[in-house]
Amino acid sequence: MKKKIFIYFVIAITIINLTSLGVILYNNSKMSFYPIKVGEHQVFEQVKREVKLTPGQIKQFQKLRIAFHTKLDSLSAKVQKNNKLLAAEIRKENPDTTTVRSLVNNISKMQTVSKYLVIHHFFYIKKILTKKQEDKFFNIVLQRFLRKNQLPGSIASGRKKCPGNE
Repeated sequence: MKKKIFIYFVIAITIINLTSLGVILYNNSKMSFYPIKVGEHQVFEQVKREVKLTPGQIKQFQKLRIAFHTKLDSLSAKVQKNNKLLAAEIRKENPDTTTVRSLVNNISKMQTVSKYLVIHHFFYIKKILTKKQEDKFFNIVLQRFLRKNQLPGSIASGRKKCPGNE
């Protein structure tokens, strides 16, 4: 009798945990406006449709996108690797502050490089668009950028609360 009750208890707890995990994952997916790979494709389809790219422009755009995302994905992987190393170092009983400083500097440099990659990518795109297309394109990009970078609470309203910046 006790064994059956224990089995039912374990099954009930498992179901509750899986349900909770499902709710958490669902809510996280709703908060993310653009999943990385799917989002890129969705935005490109939106750009093709709304900007009315010609077949020649689509080919040029595709070449630029592939080159850009190859570089950016590589850089993102390096940043992620450095973030993991940083997290591991911080968790140590006695973290090496020189290593922490070096990793933070590396991450900062790579983030700067990624911003310049984005800027140069937009410069290349501008060269293949007409003025009218350019305006539509940047409206789409700006909307995506603003939604992706919205922050909750006091930071979004302009009242930054950062350590040492209060």
